[in-house]
Parts: sequence; C-alpha cells; structure tokens
Amino acid sequence: MRKRVLHCIGLLALVLSTFVPVLSRAVAVQASDRGEIEFRVGSSNSTRVAGARVIVINHEGKVVSTGLTDTQGLYIAHVPMYKAKWNERYDAKGVVNAIVVADGYNEQAVFIVPITEHTIQPVILQPIQPNGRNAPSVSLGNFSSYDLAGYINRYASELHLKRQGPIPGEPSYSPWSPQQASASSR
Repeated sequence: MRKRVLHCIGLLALVLSTFVPVLSRAVAVQASDRGEIEFRVGSSNSTRVAGARVIVINHEGKVVSTGLTDTQGLYIAHVPMYKAKWNERYDAKGVVNAIVVADGYNEQAVFIVPITEHTIQPVILQPIQPNGRNAPSVSLGNFSSYDLAGYINRYASELHLKRQGPIPGEPSYSPWSPQQASASSR
C-alpha cells in the first residue's frame, strides 16, 4: 500500500512538473488579454450606490464577470478582450453589455461597453418611486471620442463620403456628409 501511494505521489509530481509551466504561461497570456472596466454606480440624486450587483455579459451572451459595488459605488470587472474587424485599430478591444441591479432602484442595462486596458463606465440608477412608473432603463457604453471618431471615419471612408464644411469656431473638425464623393475625386 505504501509503495502504491509513493508511486502515485511520484506520478503526480511528474504531471505537475510537466504541466505547471504550461499552465502558468497560459494564465500569463490570458491575463494580458484581459481588459478592465471600472463601473461607477450612482443614483440620479447624486449618491453612490454600494452593494449594487453588476453583471457583465460578453458578445456571445455569456456572463464573464459579476460582483457587488464597494462602499464607493465601484466594481472593477476583468474581462477577456477580443478583436473584431471594426475595432482592430482602436483602443477598444471588443464590447460587453452590463446589467446593474440594486435594492431600492430600478434595473439599468448598459449596452456596448468598450473593453480597454481601463474603461470607466458610469451607471446612473433611478430610485424606485412608490405609486409611480417604475421600469428598467437603458443606456449606451462610454466610448472615448477618439474611438468613436475612428469608428465613424472607417465606415465613412469606406463609403467614400464627403466632409461637410468647417464649423465656425472649430476649424479642426468637420463632420461627415451623407453625400458620396464622385468617382473622379476619389
């Protein structure tokens, strides 16, 4: 019996010495491919909401992170990044959706939250109103203006749209026009 136990321990040591370095490399790769989203949960009456449940859902509909906000109304989610054709060149590496629920508040769904090395996503919950209309609310994620402009530029350029004239007082920016450039001016 003792010989058999020692043999099993020896086999276990061999297996661990073989696979632990591989597993630790896999964990290191996964850690570097993860984004961080800081959910800042507050209410419409300017108070931080502690104990709110944040549920983070990936593009495949799977829950990838969940937890409760701390006393400051913060929850930090670490989620896998992924590349999609629309975001290959931008800071955002994929998007997730989130649902936030808290006692005394109506639910909030936040769609299209960008995944970056450190995204800050504010969420404003609406207090339950006795004898009033109570329903879940919805908002869109907090994209940086740089990523949003890059996203729009990519598709406007692909469609060969023209720019509108410069805006008075803001010469460095001109929005895209719905009109396409003629084939000769491309």
